[in-house]
Amino acid sequence: MGAQFHRYVKTTLNLERLRDGNWNVLDGILQVEPTKAFNIWFGRMLTPSDRSNLDGPYFLSTYAYPLVSQYPGAWSGRDDGVTIWGKVLKDRFRYMAGIYRGHNWVPGGSNYGEHPLFAGRLEYNFLDPEPSPAYYTASTYYGKADILAIGLAGQYQVDGVGSAQQKGDYKAWNVDGLFEKKIGKDARYGVYTLEGAYYQYYTDGVKDIAVGYGQRDPDYGNVGGINNGTAFLLSTAYLIPYRVGWGRVQPLVRYQEFIYKKDLYGPGHPKTTQFDAGANYVMDGHNLRFTFDYVRYSPAGGRASNAFLLGMQLQY
Repeated sequence: MGAQFHRYVKTTLNLERLRDGNWNVLDGILQVEPTKAFNIWFGRMLTPSDRSNLDGPYFLSTYAYPLVSQYPGAWSGRDDGVTIWGKVLKDRFRYMAGIYRGHNWVPGGSNYGEHPLFAGRLEYNFLDPEPSPAYYTASTYYGKADILAIGLAGQYQVDGVGSAQQKGDYKAWNVDGLFEKKIGKDARYGVYTLEGAYYQYYTDGVKDIAVGYGQRDPDYGNVGGINNGTAFLLSTAYLIPYRVGWGRVQPLVRYQEFIYKKDLYGPGHPKTTQFDAGANYVMDGHNLRFTFDYVRYSPAGGRASNAFLLGMQLQY
């Protein structure tokens, strides 16, 4: 839901129903937007982070959210705070920075009401500006524009990880890129997409508390679960120009790897990997598509497993 009270003042309220039947605030934002180059948002919103998190679950190139994107959030990558953002240089350069409530704000956690989270992101589009609102992103635009975007994000919080007895500072940064090109005039020969991201997560040599420690739901509250390690993601897709029935087919492949800090989670460098191969059947961009995906998941210290995923996405 959205409303506008003044030329420069808007609000956004999005709710989400939880698995237990209760409702939660997904986005609750007071938006002061005097110019395209400088805007201030207050409330609960997506924090400056990687492309995958700013895509949200509905604007990825694949159906399943990537495991290597592990920036903390109170709910679905959101946190409570203040964000300053803007677009300059004919919308090719986007910046965002903010201060947020942060991680482990819970009795027994490392940061019970003491230190905020600082976050920022810079992004430059070398070809067309991304046709996405505010500072949000997408991992494919299905040929709406030619994209070559590079982003750099970072987060920092004193006492952001661990328990009240053993705490450490949280630091993380990543660089990500998206290349998407229409092949031929008006994408006559299709659309090629290439996405990559590299991550570094630091916990000051401390193991974080368990996910959802002291909370009613393990997914809620921005508590626990941050891992120290290095990660990367690489994916590619090709939107075939010919229609099959009501839509077009977009084959895709994605590989992810998370390498944990040496000797902190077991001997040596344990790692988790995931390989995806499948295709989207795109009928109306991100508004209506179907996905068939084969997944091979190999957790650190565990046996590999295989799965087939069939998903449908509908937005209206």
